[in-house]
Amino acid sequence: MIFSNTKKNAVTMESRKFKMAFLAGSLILGVSAQNALAHSDLSATAELAPKSGSKVSGTLKLIQLSADKVLVTGMVEGLSPGKHGFHIHVNNNCDSPDAMSAGGHFNPTGNHHGSSRDGEHHLGDLGNIEANDRGQAKVNIEIPGVTVALIGMNSIAERSLIIHANPDDFSDPAGNSGARVACGEIEPDMMRM
Repeated sequence: MIFSNTKKNAVTMESRKFKMAFLAGSLILGVSAQNALAHSDLSATAELAPKSGSKVSGTLKLIQLSADKVLVTGMVEGLSPGKHGFHIHVNNNCDSPDAMSAGGHFNPTGNHHGSSRDGEHHLGDLGNIEANDRGQAKVNIEIPGVTVALIGMNSIAERSLIIHANPDDFSDPAGNSGARVACGEIEPDMMRM
């Protein structure tokens, strides 16, 4: 078991080194990072795990639509009916039972919390998802200003998606969304085994 985990970590590190070298080489050859992103098939996956005693689960796919826009799509189950705050959190760590290990909202620009539809907000403020009477929520959200590339200030790769117990009311500092009922680490698909 220890050998297996060590081997997996070594393969993952080699894969990351290769991808970073590829991106660095592209920049040296004069290919802008933005052009590289616009012409790539970058994607990531977040497997949601239940937290804070919930039964919430699901798989969300993050797809790079353009150089600075990502689509989050998928299905979440086990929610209470109604709206739930949905955010990107800064740490790629869902280990704690309450998902506090994921840290605060992703906010590289230092903005106040708010609605992504109007005015100032964290880049990680995704608004609310709404569960039907069976506890299912279909997710289909475009996030402007971010990338799933492994480099850059606005990269959401290696961060976490969090679903909260309550709706986000868009108040500062974090929207009063309550407990973290699901957490999924955002793993670039090219890095997944």
